[in-house]
Amino acid sequence: MKVDISVTSPTQNPELAGIQPPVNNPVYRLGKLVTGKRGRWVVLIVWILLTGLLSSLPPKLSSLYDDNLASDIGDQESVRASKLLEQAFPNRKGLPAIIAFYNPSGLTDSDFATAQKVSDWLVSGNQPPKVGQVLSIYTVPQSRSQLVSANGTTMTMIVSLNILSSSDKSLTDTVKAIREFTDPLDGHGSPLQVKVTGAGGVAADAQLVFVGTDVALLLTTVALVMVLLIVIYRSPVLALLPLIAVGITQSVIGGILALAVKANLFGISQMDSSIMTILLFGAGTDYTIFLVSRYREELHSAPDRLTALRTAYYGVASAILSSAGTVIAALLVLLLAIVGIYHSLGPSLATAIAVMLIAGLTLVPALLAILGSFAFWPFRPDLKKNKISTKLTFWGKLARQVSHHPLQAVLGSLVFLLILSLGNLGVNNVYNFLTGFRQPTASASGYKILANNFEPGALAPFDVVIQLKDGTNAYQKLVEIDQISQAIATNSSVALVSGPTRPDGKTPSVDPASLQQQFATLPPALTEAIRSGKMPTTGSMPGGSSLNPQIIGLYAQTISYISPSNTVVRLQITLKSDPYGVPALDSVTPIRTIAKQATQKAGLGENVSLTGMTAQLDDTRQASDHDKLIVIPLVILLTGLILGLLLRSLVAPLFLLAAVLLNFFAALGISSFLFTTIQGDDGLSYATPLYAFIFLVALGADYTIFLMSRVREEVAKLGIVEGTQKAVTNTGGVITSAGIILAGTFLVLTILPLRDLYQLGIVVAVGILLDTFIVRGLLVPGLVLLLGDATWWPSKRLKRG
Repeated sequence: MKVDISVTSPTQNPELAGIQPPVNNPVYRLGKLVTGKRGRWVVLIVWILLTGLLSSLPPKLSSLYDDNLASDIGDQESVRASKLLEQAFPNRKGLPAIIAFYNPSGLTDSDFATAQKVSDWLVSGNQPPKVGQVLSIYTVPQSRSQLVSANGTTMTMIVSLNILSSSDKSLTDTVKAIREFTDPLDGHGSPLQVKVTGAGGVAADAQLVFVGTDVALLLTTVALVMVLLIVIYRSPVLALLPLIAVGITQSVIGGILALAVKANLFGISQMDSSIMTILLFGAGTDYTIFLVSRYREELHSAPDRLTALRTAYYGVASAILSSAGTVIAALLVLLLAIVGIYHSLGPSLATAIAVMLIAGLTLVPALLAILGSFAFWPFRPDLKKNKISTKLTFWGKLARQVSHHPLQAVLGSLVFLLILSLGNLGVNNVYNFLTGFRQPTASASGYKILANNFEPGALAPFDVVIQLKDGTNAYQKLVEIDQISQAIATNSSVALVSGPTRPDGKTPSVDPASLQQQFATLPPALTEAIRSGKMPTTGSMPGGSSLNPQIIGLYAQTISYISPSNTVVRLQITLKSDPYGVPALDSVTPIRTIAKQATQKAGLGENVSLTGMTAQLDDTRQASDHDKLIVIPLVILLTGLILGLLLRSLVAPLFLLAAVLLNFFAALGISSFLFTTIQGDDGLSYATPLYAFIFLVALGADYTIFLMSRVREEVAKLGIVEGTQKAVTNTGGVITSAGIILAGTFLVLTILPLRDLYQLGIVVAVGILLDTFIVRGLLVPGLVLLLGDATWWPSKRLKRG
């Protein structure tokens, strides 16, 4: 983008005269302070000292990532039920890893022997230290019908890992150790495939795919911004300026955030950090471009470079402050959210933007003052030359066309954006994190094997947790518990209900009443032996009594459904459909209702709750919908207030917000069409719409503020038509440059291997480009011209000065 930087005297061309800032204005005085002969160096030294201090203080931010934030949904029912299960069934704590054994031709005796080697190793004492209980057909023979697929091709082995957090660094080491044992058994001349999947395998893979991504993301972003800035400014010095400013600022922000996380003020995940890197480079470059572009423009009329810089500072500081304020306000609204991936993003990114704002108003102008004319090398402006380019730029031509045909510009852009918005029709939100990897992983391969060979719901059964009323012993209420199981099984979405009387989900082989009587005669030593993993292999106990092997087997399985205190019962639900799909989530509320009614009817109390993956995802969906109902209106309100205060108008914020919202729906629509129709995805990640809304509304306000503050300034001097035309002409190139760079930085997210970040990068990049070329180029100036002086109501009419 070629910009003529030669200058002329304002007396020769009055229309080139820049704004005349009042010398006592606080903004002008701040600009004078940070660009002064001493002030510029003081600012630079302070930032360097802050960088050295905060970047050297332990701990490093990367060591404090908490990826559990992604699954945090507050105090929802599934969370409370999960905590109850952990207390009632202490041996069930930890993440489960599932080892899948698959032979497409059917498992052979050799395959079963191989699987037994794995099972024996996992319980031998030589297994990784974090491996807990192991459920296999070799440790619990009665579980064969549940662990071996009906078609005989697949067998699962469930390994409980003594790791409570998916962000625990020992998780990767544990899963890696298991895979080092199983990988040599996978293929290698045999059709047998052995894959480690399940929650533990998926969480470990999620950690692994992020290894090295921070560096890759940073280097790619730096390279992209550098290339774009050199193309735009034709100056390597100006290209380095925002990179230096962002680099210094990022070190300061990292230290501040690390101290905040260490003080438990808030948490931050690696995904938050990745988004923060992109946002910092985008916003930091925008603030620099706004100042540099106005600086170059003021050089046409100012008597010297320092005056031009200070005048430019005065001209854009309010817009930069308002722009950053809008983004910060929008991000802080996320503190009201329940869902962890929303809530954690707010304070960390708001802090980053606040620090970047301070840098934009102090460090960047100080560096420009220090660099002087060298900032424009090798095309340094010569203040002695009094010439100006009269060639009409692309934006000048477009502004002239819009001023001549404002109605066509508005209608054309509206129709275009509305057509793009149609892509939102029929698009579903996706909650399945197992399909969120954009590169092959062992856990994803294992997931596909299980999905193809077991009942879909068997991939992630969930629990109905019943806390019996005081004084009730579960072993004395097996008949009533079986009645509850029967009631839940009547739901059309349910494939199996496993519990104390029907551990395999099928009709009990022994009548529940008879089972209840026989369990009452079992010696306490049997319970202790089973819970310690030393269940007798014969029908007799040491020292004595002869026991029915069938009853022992049933009792061993029953123990896993009744807590050691005999007061908490869990019923495991296997659905007919994908447990991560929307139909499964829709079944949670009806199953909960049936379970509560049946428990109450059986006289066992009313404390019934659901937990497990499907129940948790349903709670996540409800919490996310709740968050959207709170966050979206508040962000719109705050953005409108900031626009109203800046523009001193009630009308302008209304149509500007309407334009921003239409742009959001258009970006989401065309992106959804790309994801689902062209790329074949199931839909949008449930977090993408709210993330994209926050960024497109807040960042879109940057360009709105920059454009409209200039429109107001020029209209006051030249009138509505000429003023709007000049504002679009002079800011078009700036907004285009900033928009291309910001869109480019968000597109860098597409190099990351997660669907959520990939989709976010695409939607925001598309939205920024639409905003840059359509909304700011056609729709907004067209609306201003059509509304005329009513744009600024109730302010007094802006007259040419």
